[in-house]
Amino acid sequence: MHHSTNETVKMLSQQYGVITNIDSPESTHIKPLLIQLQKTDKLGICRETVGVDSVLSSYGMAKGDRFKLSIPYAKQNLTWNVFFDSECPEMGPDFIFNDDAFLANMDVDTFSTNVPSLANWNPNDGDALLNVLAELLSCYKQYQIQLLQKQERLQLEYTMLMQSGEVKPEDVEMVLLPLASKPTEARFLVSLTVDVSKLPHRTCESKTDVAMLLVTYRGPDWNYITPQLQFSKSLENIFVGPNVLRLPHFLCDTFLADYVLEIKKCIAGKINSLVQSLDRRRLFLAAMIGRLYGSQLEYDAINFTYLAQLLSKRNFEFILHIQLPPEFPKEQPIFRLRSVYHCAEDGSPYTEVLKNCPYNQQVKPQNMADKIVKYILNRVDEFMINSVRLF
Repeated sequence: MHHSTNETVKMLSQQYGVITNIDSPESTHIKPLLIQLQKTDKLGICRETVGVDSVLSSYGMAKGDRFKLSIPYAKQNLTWNVFFDSECPEMGPDFIFNDDAFLANMDVDTFSTNVPSLANWNPNDGDALLNVLAELLSCYKQYQIQLLQKQERLQLEYTMLMQSGEVKPEDVEMVLLPLASKPTEARFLVSLTVDVSKLPHRTCESKTDVAMLLVTYRGPDWNYITPQLQFSKSLENIFVGPNVLRLPHFLCDTFLADYVLEIKKCIAGKINSLVQSLDRRRLFLAAMIGRLYGSQLEYDAINFTYLAQLLSKRNFEFILHIQLPPEFPKEQPIFRLRSVYHCAEDGSPYTEVLKNCPYNQQVKPQNMADKIVKYILNRVDEFMINSVRLF
């Protein structure tokens, strides 16, 4: 153990133990703490769960009171070893940190002020360990902020970002790597709230819709910069395929605060584009439905990507499939006629894709639908002949 770090934490865990009436000598009091810890993905801003590994016992029995934690921070893992005494459940945990310099010079009084959940350890609190880790992680962030002061460019970047008003202090994590040595890499992880309330089945109250901008600085003057944008799982299905958000270049003379603002505008612009596209889809399919007679078989009432309608012309029934491609309205719809009587050679229903269908995205959906329906009905006779010709 690092002497000064361990001395501070161990002194607190011994000095401030306040509850001693736990009857069971088993370390069953530790298991609920770990279960509660692994249930959360809100420790820090990475939104990843804490890993628990290398569970051991201090008494040679299966009591599991020593273990290793992998704590996500700034898109890397902090490895913290945790030591409980299964014979004394009222005692708080002891720690070894993979960064030897962390807490090395902090006195007991300052530590107890910054980590009150350890100073007032309560083994009956299921969130006790989670609270301690949250407070320690906050201390670690402050420690990294202090390290930034030795790097003029990085200190300026952080100061300007905090003064910009674009993000809150709790939405930023930073780390200098390698740990406890001369840094060659700096990472800034910025959490950006994404408002997708205008998209279907989304609300502005959603707490899981976030984008995370990771900016990595390298080079002797920190002028080699690599940005990465990651979305939470709740947003991954939105920003994929043709909707993927292409990051603007991060020039070496660009400030992080300005780049964050640019990224926020890009995300807002993409969402606005998706909303407009969705509205165009809805209007187009509604116009088609209003001009088609028959029975509706399928209809995408969420993303408005397809419609299947059973139609009839002179007692000949057929199915019209309309598919709106991802790039609609720039890319024209795909229209298919499918027979309800005849099959193709492979056994599937006989189908034709209508080509040369009139389409112009500049024309109002109602007028466009009139021309398309007229064109489709004119092609039905030819389709019927072709489907019968197979037999």
